[in-house]
Amino acid sequence: MSYPKIIHSHADACTGCKICEMVCSLTHEKTGINPKNSRIRILENSDKGIYIPVVCQLCENTPCIEACPESALSRDEKTGVISVDEDSCSACSLCVEACEYHAIFIHPETNIACVCDLCGGEPKCVEYCLQDALVFATQEEQEAKQQIKTAKKEV
Repeated sequence: MSYPKIIHSHADACTGCKICEMVCSLTHEKTGINPKNSRIRILENSDKGIYIPVVCQLCENTPCIEACPESALSRDEKTGVISVDEDSCSACSLCVEACEYHAIFIHPETNIACVCDLCGGEPKCVEYCLQDALVFATQEEQEAKQQIKTAKKEV
């Protein structure tokens, strides 16, 4: 089953500015901007100028949910968003280890698992990305955009 929309990242367009991390932390944290608490991360190799936005990909098989011994993680059947029941989360980090995208982390202050919630369907990281390195789209929309981009390069 594929879900309506996910955040697609384009490492070739990412400049490593980390505005996405800042706006995410500002949106979700009550203590202000702290990129370490962002639900999107930029993996970087600044020596090579490579920056890769990493965010939950709403995996079909959900290894993070399967790994949780407390059943603290669940998936919204309509949107596919992974939610964390803060009262049930024991911060064991098994979900963190299970995520092949490294898109879950244990919040250093609340000691609760954190994962992208797509900002209720309007991801702020996508809205504020100046380089269009992040796109909120269905898989079909993303494939069509890539085909158009490839065709334009060939012309």
